[in-house]
Amino acid sequence: MALLRCGDVWDMTLPWLEEQQDLEILRRYWQAGFTFVSTTTEDFPPTYLGVKSCIDRFKEVIQREASWLATGTSLSEIDKGRKEGKLVIGFNVQDTVQLETDLARVEPLHSLGVRHMVLAYNTRNFVADGCAEPADGGLSLFGRQVVREMNRVGIVVDCSHTGRRSSLEAIGMSNTPTIFSHSGAYSVCAHIRNIHDDQIRACADGGGVVGLVGIGAFIGDPQARADAVFRHIDYVASLVGPEHVGLGTDYVKDMDSIWRAIREAKDTSWPDPTGTQLYEGGCFQPEQLRELVQVMLAHGYPKQVILGILGENFRRVYAAAGSASAV
Repeated sequence: MALLRCGDVWDMTLPWLEEQQDLEILRRYWQAGFTFVSTTTEDFPPTYLGVKSCIDRFKEVIQREASWLATGTSLSEIDKGRKEGKLVIGFNVQDTVQLETDLARVEPLHSLGVRHMVLAYNTRNFVADGCAEPADGGLSLFGRQVVREMNRVGIVVDCSHTGRRSSLEAIGMSNTPTIFSHSGAYSVCAHIRNIHDDQIRACADGGGVVGLVGIGAFIGDPQARADAVFRHIDYVASLVGPEHVGLGTDYVKDMDSIWRAIREAKDTSWPDPTGTQLYEGGCFQPEQLRELVQVMLAHGYPKQVILGILGENFRRVYAAAGSASAV
């Protein structure tokens, strides 16, 4: 498809767990037309040393596959890799527990290549409440320091998995655009992992971007069809404008294993106080990208708007956060 060759095609969340280190997945993204994928690089539960170890392992894999893979921790590196026809890999972390209470760990994570970081993964940590915490508390005093430090060093504040109040407070105090890297619209699918209109509006008001997730349970379609992803794209675009929409599909190769793990973690990392979670279904596949573009075209989305959703909007956030600087 010619449109996919016209600009950046970014996916802001690809989990990279130890058992999923399968180059076939990355090759599929590359062949489907993606130019940049932000991979989650951590052990589970996340630790500071685990993030470093995972990134080191990932860089070794990329180096061995340098004919079609590249690391991109700056926009210049991302552009270089794209011009060379490679899939460029970036790094993110889905939690802040690896910081413990040490603010001095934020800058080294940036030096390792981490470019966006989720504040809380479903449950409470020293920084914020997660989306599954019934109390829905706001940022801690330490959490406020973390947001300021992330702003300073150039790590994008990521509010996916984070509690409603904590996310609104983080967005309100951040001096650079924030993101929801992989979330759905709660008004379209009332799932605990999805975000409400006030969160979407706040993110957009600060210049941020919502990356629409592709997990079928989160988008209200266990088959994770392109039409279902588009419903969330269209809702957010209609609410705040398409310039605040992107992709964060959160593709997982073995969804059955993930659902088993989530069921086993209901009392720890995946509680369900609302009873709204669905523990079944697949996820959007990288090969569905072309179909999704066709759906957007069929609904009258101009090509320039589609290019923004595919990658240029998230690129704008990276640039504004200072992630364009070399490390």
